[in-house]
Amino acid sequence: MRALAVYQLKGGVGKTTTAVNLAALAARDGIRTLIWDLDPQGAASWLLTDESAPAQDGFWKDHQPLSDCIRHTRIPKLDVLVADHSLRKFHQRLASKKDAEQRMRSALDMLAETYGLVILDCAPVMTPQMEGILKACDRILLPVEPSVLSIRAYEQIRHDFDWVKKKQWLPFVTMIDRRKADHVRWVNDELKAYPEFLRTFIAYSASAERMLVERNPVVEGHPAVPLARNYRVLWQAVKPLLELR
Repeated sequence: MRALAVYQLKGGVGKTTTAVNLAALAARDGIRTLIWDLDPQGAASWLLTDESAPAQDGFWKDHQPLSDCIRHTRIPKLDVLVADHSLRKFHQRLASKKDAEQRMRSALDMLAETYGLVILDCAPVMTPQMEGILKACDRILLPVEPSVLSIRAYEQIRHDFDWVKKKQWLPFVTMIDRRKADHVRWVNDELKAYPEFLRTFIAYSASAERMLVERNPVVEGHPAVPLARNYRVLWQAVKPLLELR
């Protein structure tokens, strides 16, 4: 089993959109997949299921079984570990970075009995506890919009997370709007200074908004649109790096 964290310090860069679409593609490839929603907003949970679930606080605070919080989705082989407002107190439930890493590793070991891939939709925060969660994952996928604040957030993460091994680190350009000269210039001229970036691009698209209205990953609801094709290319780039068995 492999764990892929989708993380960014800056919000609004398509983190959840990336997580749910890659999860849907993995499931369609026959991989039993769980998307673990760690964002108190619960956008991934809302997109994928109409069912409620017990608060994750039961796991983080009282060591209750994670299975109580897991629900099936409409997509075969794809489940979701439902988020809730108790995650606002998540960082108070874990004593340290080390505690968070150990708890996450233990949880992933248990989930490996059922799933081949766990995708974590992480909250856009930088705390010792979130860092511990990321340390327990095999790969960290970072969507970066070609904007000043998004690039600044990426550079801050890269500086602070100096423990990340090269093969774990998977940044890519997202929400590129070719109508914006600054976006095009950064990709054409400045991206070369970031050799660690995947050479895969996700374009800005109104299809992402349609996905929210329909509450269905775009690769499921509208597989022929350019955004869905972008995510299929991203999945084909990421999948071999996960070394799935």
